[in-house]
Amino acid sequence: MTSGPTTPLPVAPPTSSRTPLPPPSAAPATAPGTSATASAAPATIRGSGQTLQSAFTGLFQGTPGRMRLLGILGVIAALLLGGAAANAILASEAAAERAATTTEQVVRMQSIQVDLLRADALATNAFLVGGLETADARAQYDAAMAAVARNIAAGAAAQPADAKALGTLAEKVQDYGALVEQARSNNRLGLPVGARYLTEASASLRASAIPVVAQIVDTNEARAQKEFDRSNSSIQLLAGVAALIVLVLIAVWLARRTHRYLNPSLTGGVILLVVGLIVAGTTIGKIGTTTAQVASGDYKRAVDLAHVRTAANDARANESLTLVQRGSGQAYEDAWVANDKTVRETLAGVGDSSDLTNGWDAYATAHKQIRALDDDGQWEQAVELATTQEASGATAAFNAFDEQVTQERDAASKSAIDQLGALGGGSTVWAVLIAIVSLIASWLIVRGIGQRIKEYR
Repeated sequence: MTSGPTTPLPVAPPTSSRTPLPPPSAAPATAPGTSATASAAPATIRGSGQTLQSAFTGLFQGTPGRMRLLGILGVIAALLLGGAAANAILASEAAAERAATTTEQVVRMQSIQVDLLRADALATNAFLVGGLETADARAQYDAAMAAVARNIAAGAAAQPADAKALGTLAEKVQDYGALVEQARSNNRLGLPVGARYLTEASASLRASAIPVVAQIVDTNEARAQKEFDRSNSSIQLLAGVAALIVLVLIAVWLARRTHRYLNPSLTGGVILLVVGLIVAGTTIGKIGTTTAQVASGDYKRAVDLAHVRTAANDARANESLTLVQRGSGQAYEDAWVANDKTVRETLAGVGDSSDLTNGWDAYATAHKQIRALDDDGQWEQAVELATTQEASGATAAFNAFDEQVTQERDAASKSAIDQLGALGGGSTVWAVLIAIVSLIASWLIVRGIGQRIKEYR
């Protein structure tokens, strides 16, 4: 049995177990909504940052880079010089202004001390007359006490640091005034207790009020001296000198490195700064010299004459208190002798004071006559010589001396304040101009070094 031809079965093509790789040109798959540019952004930013960093670092590499660094240093030095010079001028000017203000306060506080002792001298001298005091004596006493009140108020407003102490002083002055009024009332009635009230008033004044005002005077004198010392701010210019040295060293280095020894812009900037430094030194020197002259001249004279007037009025009050005690006032006479010594020693240190010394001698002579009469038992005659308004009495001699001292003290203090006040204004203009000059010099320094950088390339 035969069979027909057989049909071959289909055979499947061979398969591979590995997945075919995409062609080299195929782009990587990206997430939906994300572009290829965005995915490559971090790499671009990193590359830009490295490029900027390299460019910035390259600015300060090599000789051109060092020139740029020196240019920055030169600008800093120029600004430092201008700032130091301007600040030194303004500091000196401010110190001079504060010295003028403090001098006014010193004079004001000394006037309080003098007027209190003058009021006490007037009160004790008027008490010797007995009964009603003269209208002129009362008017002078009231004027002295009114001046004290005005100066206390003005002093507290002018110097807040003194306000608390001046408030305490005002209370002490009121207590003193009340005791004097009690003494007056009893004296008008002819009661001996009036002498006790007067003695108590004077003792209270010296034990409570005078120490307070004396401390305020000392404090303000110390403040004034500090401001006089601060008015010379030349030490601050050392920073400017150091900055100028730096600029000169930069110019020398640049000249040696580039072999170009003339740099008009840089040289011009340095010259401007030198001129500014000289102007600052001259201005500060003028302020310092003037304040030093005032401190040792008119200011010292005003302070010394105020001390003279204080001691003189205290002596006058002690003279009257010695008589009030009727033979038992040796302690007050001892105080008068101490006052006399203070007046003479202080006048010896005041220039051109021969007239004042002669005036005090005239009063001292009258006082010796008073003491001779009282010690000889002629109390009524001693009181008459102490209270009379005649030219031969102690009152006329003392008033003449006190008036002369007051005039010279006022003239010296006014001159000191005027001289210190005149130091302001123009100095501020110089400070502003120097600051502007330092800015111009900074621009010239940058320009000069920039030229050398271009030439070096």
